[in-house]
Amino acid sequence: MKRQFLIIAVLIVIITSACKKTDSDSGTTLKGILVLNEGNFGQANASVTSYNPESGEVSQNRYENVNGSPIGDVLYSATEIGDRLYLVVNNSSKIEVVDKETFTKIATIRIANEASPRELVKVSETKAYVTNLFGNSVSVINLETNEEVSTIAVGSNPEGIAVVDELAYVANSGFGNGNTISVINTSSDTVMRTITVGDNPLSIKKQDNNLLWVVCAGAYGDFNDPNDDTPGTIYVLNGETGEVVSNFEVGGHPGDLVLNNKDDIAYLLNGSVMSIDMNTYEVTNSEFINRNFYSLGFSTTDDGQFIWAADAKNFAQAGVAIQYSLNGAKVDSFATGIIPGAFYFSAE
Repeated sequence: MKRQFLIIAVLIVIITSACKKTDSDSGTTLKGILVLNEGNFGQANASVTSYNPESGEVSQNRYENVNGSPIGDVLYSATEIGDRLYLVVNNSSKIEVVDKETFTKIATIRIANEASPRELVKVSETKAYVTNLFGNSVSVINLETNEEVSTIAVGSNPEGIAVVDELAYVANSGFGNGNTISVINTSSDTVMRTITVGDNPLSIKKQDNNLLWVVCAGAYGDFNDPNDDTPGTIYVLNGETGEVVSNFEVGGHPGDLVLNNKDDIAYLLNGSVMSIDMNTYEVTNSEFINRNFYSLGFSTTDDGQFIWAADAKNFAQAGVAIQYSLNGAKVDSFATGIIPGAFYFSAE
């Protein structure tokens, strides 16, 4: 629903948003790929596409095929915790909990007040946090009972979230007008400080060394006047201290960012796919893949490292997911559902 909101905003002056990706662990074999298809806002036609990279087999509507009913309205993100997947269904204000192997439904976590949940992150063995776009809050989830037990007030319209030790960092987008990160003490479930970053922070990605990459998409201002936009920026934070390590302008209005898990190159969706040196914080190629996409993913296994990109086409028909090598060459592709918004990689 990231660009769906932007399209609606352009047409009827509403909102914009962003999306989370899940990358595979290293030192493993890539077993399967799931594409989370948002579906059209308000039409409850979200779906899951599964792809076997060894056989090339593609299966549409995996959740519905296994559980006998559609997953809901706008499937936004997925988080793996133990042997379960937590599927955040944004416009249905719920989280579907499934077995990560069989995809059999285990439970439904309801988010109160139609708060529009976005991203879920594990805090402890018994607790998770979920950002709520409309609730201006973070829900506290009991992972043992699968219930929302409380909420934490944060900044306006929170999107991305990442946890380092006992600190949770929440990106407050403000629908394009925000510029802060709320830092939550996960022991007390209270906001302990606020960090100022660039305009419209949407997502936060964590390096293995606990550096946090914050994608700030920039403000849109008057949609009829592009000259009053502010450019996109990347802020890099020390996740252990909250200190700003670096910030640099990337221009445009960037979306998805993926890190390659070897701490050398990041890939940013910003009109095209840009490459960024993760050590010097410099854009090394503004058109690494000279094509725009709706979402990005990255897999690191013994089979190699690959960039995955999804094209939503006209936002009404089936999309396509494309696999690229690290030199930007196309490797493979497969069909998805409507508006492929996120990747999940299963490894063994």
